Amino acid sequence: MNVENNSWTTATVVVAAILVCIVIFIGILGNLMVLLVTIKGNRVRTKGRAFIASLAVADTLASTNLIFMLTSAVSYGKWVFGGTLCQLNGFLTSQFVASSTYSLQAVSVNRYFIVVKENLYGSVFTARNQLLTIALIWCIPIPLAIGPVLGWSHYEFQPGKCLCLYDFRSSISYSIAVVLVTVLLPLLVMTLCYFLIFKRVTHHSNQVDTMMNNAQTLNIRREVKITKTLFVVIAAYVVCFSPAAIVNLLKIVIPTFKIPLWIDILFTILVFFNHANNPIIYGALNRQYRKAFKDIFRNSVGFSHSGNDPVLAGNRVSPQVVDTKRLEGGLGTSRDAGVDRLAKRTTHQSTIL
Repeated sequence: MNVENNSWTTATVVVAAILVCIVIFIGILGNLMVLLVTIKGNRVRTKGRAFIASLAVADTLASTNLIFMLTSAVSYGKWVFGGTLCQLNGFLTSQFVASSTYSLQAVSVNRYFIVVKENLYGSVFTARNQLLTIALIWCIPIPLAIGPVLGWSHYEFQPGKCLCLYDFRSSISYSIAVVLVTVLLPLLVMTLCYFLIFKRVTHHSNQVDTMMNNAQTLNIRREVKITKTLFVVIAAYVVCFSPAAIVNLLKIVIPTFKIPLWIDILFTILVFFNHANNPIIYGALNRQYRKAFKDIFRNSVGFSHSGNDPVLAGNRVSPQVVDTKRLEGGLGTSRDAGVDRLAKRTTHQSTIL
């Protein structure tokens, strides 16, 4: 075992279970909302939505897979599902985490072409190329995810993480391949893309405003705002993964290195919180997503924008009987006709609603 104390206390179980439940709830519900909003596209109109959708799918599946972790936590750090499901849990965890990382990488490259190489965007990100990229996002991780099942390293239950994961020290070649292909390379690509985006935005913002018409300027500003939001998503990814990555690196370099149980479980939960924080970031930083989320909540509880309109909200305007004796000079006929038209419109609205 790789922890200093393998005994789980009741307090550790309660805290870990609560945190994992929060991650599962936000990760599933929040990412499904992102997926719905992104696919529907009524509120969020931006290029490259397919990659944001791919990220939401990966994060939803990764959050769902944490049910294994929750069960192990409430079982005081014990695996109760048997060896076969342990291998399956290890495979799914590796697959979903890698697919999420590759989706972030695709989002970064897509944003780079939108902001920096807009003239090439149409030829590079065709519908066919986007579908091919998404296929690669989900297929490339498969060899690494299935490697431990076939003997290249191996999956084992780790009580300090409440999951079946590969042992970093069982195969140095596998650990190096995983770190290079699923961590360092994507991180390098993401960093480079956002560095070039930042450089472009800071040096050419004034030229954009003066050289383009209002419609083009507003469109570019919208894309830049979404790009900034996605940059925060990637920064959060680095923050969530860094502590666990450092610990795993130390385990490889120093075989006798050990950490307390509570630190191990907290760092592991932090890694998977990365799959739940994206909807929070979208809602906090991007007005398009925030409005779209509010619409979903309103519709789910039976509210709509029509509540601000007394006619559409149900306070129907009743046809009034006009006293023609009080109206002279032909005005009575005119107002009667106006009331009739109002009554017809109200009846029509009542029929529609």
